Amino acid sequence: MLKVALVASSVLGELPREGLRLAGALALLFLMPVLLVVIASAALVAMLLSGFPGFGSSNPPPVPPEHLSVMLEVSAGSGVPWELLAAIASVESGFGANMATSSAGAIGYGQFLPSSWEAFGEGGDPYDFHDAVPAMARYLVAAGVSTDIPNAVWAYNHSWEYVALVLGRASYYGAAGLVPTPTPDAPPALVPTEVAS
Repeated sequence: MLKVALVASSVLGELPREGLRLAGALALLFLMPVLLVVIASAALVAMLLSGFPGFGSSNPPPVPPEHLSVMLEVSAGSGVPWELLAAIASVESGFGANMATSSAGAIGYGQFLPSSWEAFGEGGDPYDFHDAVPAMARYLVAAGVSTDIPNAVWAYNHSWEYVALVLGRASYYGAAGLVPTPTPDAPPALVPTEVAS
């Protein structure tokens, strides 16, 4: 009888350990797919929020011809690439489609803080692209755009995510198979570039 009691005690003593191992394995088996889905979802959301190419982010809006004309003129005079001016205008206000005052108090087409507009706006109207685009260029020139574009863009808006978004859009505008070409009787228009075969 003592032998049966010892065997029963040994088997019953192993049951809780085996039960815990089994429960742990089942929990891991159930939680692993859930954890993978959560990680994949978080990565996808992060890519979407950062404008990662090919992950749901749509192309930037087209540059309105009147705005492009001003950007080309300002670019020629300041050395700031027109693509960079277009990218900032696209991000900041959608080329004037959304010029609501930001939560930080930024205003107008280029979303300048009032103190920055006072310094770079030269008395113009922050809501008029004719005045805002040259002010954007003056700001970028003062921030050193001629030698360091990323840091000049960072100076415009202190966010590296913003810098990545703007530079991505500038690349898009510059490499979209389009080049700005002035015509004698009309403002510059975007025309397709020819691809060498």
